[in-house]
Amino acid sequence: MRNILALTAMATLLAGTAVNAADTTLTISSYGGVYQEAQSKSYFQPFMAQNPDIKIVEDSSSSNAKLKAMVETGNVTLDLLLTDDSFGLDADAQWLEPIDYSVVDKSKFIDGAAGTYRVASDIEGTVLAYNAEEFGGEAPKGFADFFNTEKFPGSRAVWKYAASGIFEVALIADGVKPEELYPIDVERALKKLDTIKDDLVWWESGSQSEQLLSSGEASMALVWVGRAVNVAEKGIKIDWTNWTSQTGYWVVPKGTRNKEAAMKAISFFTEPAQQIEFTKYMPYGPSNKNALASVDAKFKGSLPTDHLDTRVLMNADWWAENGAKVDLRFQEWLLQ
Repeated sequence: MRNILALTAMATLLAGTAVNAADTTLTISSYGGVYQEAQSKSYFQPFMAQNPDIKIVEDSSSSNAKLKAMVETGNVTLDLLLTDDSFGLDADAQWLEPIDYSVVDKSKFIDGAAGTYRVASDIEGTVLAYNAEEFGGEAPKGFADFFNTEKFPGSRAVWKYAASGIFEVALIADGVKPEELYPIDVERALKKLDTIKDDLVWWESGSQSEQLLSSGEASMALVWVGRAVNVAEKGIKIDWTNWTSQTGYWVVPKGTRNKEAAMKAISFFTEPAQQIEFTKYMPYGPSNKNALASVDAKFKGSLPTDHLDTRVLMNADWWAENGAKVDLRFQEWLLQ
């Protein structure tokens, strides 16, 4: 009888433990593909190992519009979402929970990586990539050379998107200092772009930008750093004289039932060990300044955070306020 009672008590205890082991489910939405696979290995799996009471469910349909709709209808099914530079600003406060900096250590981040409503997951960038065999041993040095078609002839590939950094690139090539870029002088930038308009080919996906470089259709390109690294074995090199910033950010939808767990996850994901692990899989730099010196050797030298001194930090607030108007002018210019 005692054995039966003991077994019954044990079964009850184990059942209770099983229930408690998954008493919080944290749904995280990211970009999918190899990027999210790297996040899962570096962030999600280790977090669950250290926090057995929290289960992470992955979603790969990251969408600012989806997040807004969830909040507005009161049906918030996501707890944490990865977004880009265009979202998570003060103007988006109605859809987001403020980052709890009593949980997340704000002092550990590099400049610009920790905002009121968002925290940088990783530091990315758009870089000047070029075919090393095209220019007889010469190498471009900065955005000014992107416009120097006499010394560096051939087509230039550019993202067909006004807020891609192309306006900043044109103005820096025209002599504007990075700290004096904003407000963007749109007409001056377009006038500079006119000088190479016939040499421009436009890409609209990352894979297309890779193809333009690797096929030789473009001898030079402004591309996302991950795409440039992907084609390095085909003779493509990166010039780090100037590059424009892009960043992945964690945001927490307003009204999530798991805000505390979401903040705990952000804190863990942005610790040095996790961010260093992430650089084993992706050529994106840590947002935690304490991880910068210890990144994985595989991509050392090709990470944006290895070149922070030449970063052109784009003003996301300015683009959020002015982007629609600038894009209309950009589309008009494309048709001229």
